[in-house]
Parts: sequence; structure tokens; C-alpha cells
Amino acid sequence: MESGPGSGLRDRVLWLVVAITTTLRLFFAWRFFGFLGGDDVEVLEEAFRSALGLDYRPWDVRNLFLPDVLVAPFLRLGSVLGLHETFPLVLCATVPFIALASLNIVLVHALALRWLGDRAAARAAMAIYAFHWLPLAYGSTSYPRTVSTAFLLLAAIALSGTGRDARRGVLAGIALALAFAVRYSEGMYLLPLLFVALAGAEDRRASRLRTLGALGGFIVGTALSSGLVDALTWGDPLASLAALVRVMLVGEGASGLSMRPPLFYLQRVLFWLPLPLLPALVLVARSRRVRPAWVFLVVPLVVLSFIGHKELRYLQGAIPFLAILGAAGFAVMRRRWRPVAATTLLALTLVSEVLGVRALAGKSMAAVTAARVMASDGSVMVVAVSQAWAYGDRLYFGNRVEVRGLPTPPLAKDLDEKIPGADRVALYQKDLAEDPALAAVLTRHDFAPARIFRWGESKAVVVFARN
Repeated sequence: MESGPGSGLRDRVLWLVVAITTTLRLFFAWRFFGFLGGDDVEVLEEAFRSALGLDYRPWDVRNLFLPDVLVAPFLRLGSVLGLHETFPLVLCATVPFIALASLNIVLVHALALRWLGDRAAARAAMAIYAFHWLPLAYGSTSYPRTVSTAFLLLAAIALSGTGRDARRGVLAGIALALAFAVRYSEGMYLLPLLFVALAGAEDRRASRLRTLGALGGFIVGTALSSGLVDALTWGDPLASLAALVRVMLVGEGASGLSMRPPLFYLQRVLFWLPLPLLPALVLVARSRRVRPAWVFLVVPLVVLSFIGHKELRYLQGAIPFLAILGAAGFAVMRRRWRPVAATTLLALTLVSEVLGVRALAGKSMAAVTAARVMASDGSVMVVAVSQAWAYGDRLYFGNRVEVRGLPTPPLAKDLDEKIPGADRVALYQKDLAEDPALAAVLTRHDFAPARIFRWGESKAVVVFARN
């Protein structure tokens, strides 16, 4: 049975899946060109500031390693190649995310091959991960955890590879430090990584070398990535991390964040754990061979449950290990029972996973279309928009147009404060229908409906122009 890294890279099924999912992500990026929640807009705006001079100040909780080091170069390249409009440049900025999402499939295959030693199981793990809706959908966007997951997988592979034990640990620690720089929450994977360093060593000396190497690599890597970038950006090493702690744990400046109950991830388990995968997980619940994968899955679930602000996308780093556990279970099922049972459940898992991609249909395509139309009108100098990130905030308006953000849903007093002097006001049609007082305020300020923008399942937007 082939289980080396070379045999994995020669797997035609692997590259077929990579080709299919890469094509899907490219299509998703083009078709669903809106935004999902604001984090994606922040990454893009900072990259546009760094590369093209957009007038934008990032939130102080953000370490700018990802947008400045990994995304901005693609915008500069696009500009050199003659792309000057925002829409194609935004698509250009998704290229590194799509590329790393495809790389992650290869890395999951390689890690499963090393941990399970079974080519069929590695293929199953790769397929479960590749078609899971979280990496498949978010891999077509500029959300950061596609990138941090790549570094996390590299860290796990480093500890599973050949070479000196201390060197393995150092490489793993540096890779995890880069994941930490992309999103600080990924630091929670240091505990599973140290578990792998301890459990995978042949003796105490090797265990000690790998553990110390991983810790040292993480500290040095953090100093060179997060620390250095923060020092250059905010004037103080790890200043953004301190600000993030104040927001996430203390609640300072977190008024715009939704706080969810501790059991949020368990209550929504079937949104990230496909039901057909459960029998496979039960079969390997007590398997020592896949214990590291269990640690990589359980630790983030526990840690993230203690943080008030929760999103399903935060689990992206754990999905590769869920896929490996599922593949290990299907391998056991295939040996104990008829292979048709494992194949059927695997197929049902893939189908149920892909269905989750429909979440992309709820992106803000209508709002972005409205922003592009308003920005194309040279007479428009000030806009007031509800949920500014849905329009791309300053991305499409550039430095010429002042963007005033309105809360969602807005109140009559919000309009009274924000729309004086504006040339256009854009609100969700749903909010206007639920609060007739909004239309009355707009009429009083001499605004009239100019156009309604609709796009699939995204929220319809009504643009008002001054009479």
C-alpha cells in the first residue's frame, strides 16, 4: 500500500477534485460578487489602501499581515496588468484565497495519508473536506480562515514528516504562528499541536525536542509576523492582539457584534457536521490512531464556545480533521461490513455538504450593484447607506464619495442625523416595508425613490435621490 508523500501527489483523483472545486470557486467568486458580513470587506479595503491608496483606516483589532503581505501584491499586479475598476480588482484579490483553498485539499490528502496510511481513506478525507460547504464556499471569498487553515495544515504535516525532531517542531511552530497572524483565534490550535508533538515522538528525548521546537518556533514566528507587522502598523508589537482581547473578552467596543450562547456550535452541529458522517465518527470514537484528529476537532469547539461572538465560519480550521476522522471511520466500515455501506454514506455526506453552498446566494449582490451605479454618477458626492459593508463600504465609492453608514434596521432619528447633505440614500426594501416612518422622513428631507435593485436571494435595495 502506497502511503508516502510522492504517491499522494501522483493521485489522479486528488487532482480531479482540485480541478473541479477550483472551477467552482472561480464561478462562485464571479457569480456571487457581494459580501457576507464585513470581515471580507475589511481585508479588501486594507489591501486596497496598501496597494492602491484607498482612504481607509483599519480597525485596531486587526493584524494586517494578511491584507498587506498576501493580498495587496495581487492588487498591484492587477493594476500593472491594466485592471483599474473595482469589480475586476476585487476578483483579482480573491485569487490567493482560491489558490490556498485548493492547496488545502492537497494538504488534507497528504496529512490523511500520513496519519491513516491508507490511500483510499486519504481520498475519502480529501473529498469530504473539498466538498464541505465551509471551505468550498468561503474559499471563494476574502475571508481569512482559508489562509490560516493552510498554515495550520502545514504545521500538522511538519510534525508528521521526516527529519530531525527539533526541526519538525520549529517548522510546525512557525507555520502555526503565521496562522495566528492571519487570525489570532487560530492560536487555540497550539494545544493540539503540542499534543501531536508529545504523542507522535518515539521517546522522551524526541518528545521534548519536538515540543520545545514547536514552542520556540511559534514564539519566533509570532515575533516576526504579528509582532513586526503590528510594530510597523500600530507602533506597538501585538497592539492589535491586546485590542482584540478587550473586544472579545471584555466587550469594549463590541456593540456591533452579536453575542451568542455557549452551546451555539452544538445547537447547530448539523450545519457543520453532515448527518451521514455520524456512523463513521462513532466507529473511531475510541481509536488511538486518530486521537490527534479528535484533539484538533474538540479543542476549537470548546475554546470558541467560551467566546461571546460566534460564527460557523470560525470552525474552518477544524473541518480538515473532521474529514480525516470521517475517512478513518469509513475505512473501518469498509473492512468490517460490505464496502457498499461505506460508499453510500460517503456519497450522501458529499451531497449533504455541497447543499450548504447555497448560503452564498444571500451575499449582498443587490447592494453592490447599487453601489456601482451610484459611484458611476459623477454628481454623487455623499451617500448614506444602511449596512455600509454590504455595499463594499469605500471599495466602489473610492476616495471621491463620502460614505455615511446607517444601522440596520435604521430608525427615523438615524435618518434625520445622517441624510442631510447626502445625494443618495440606500435602504433595504424590507426595512422600509416594516417601518413606514422611514419613508416619511425621506420625503420630509426631499428624497424620492429612484431605483430598486434586486439580485437573486440577496436583500433588495431601494435607492433614494434628492428631488
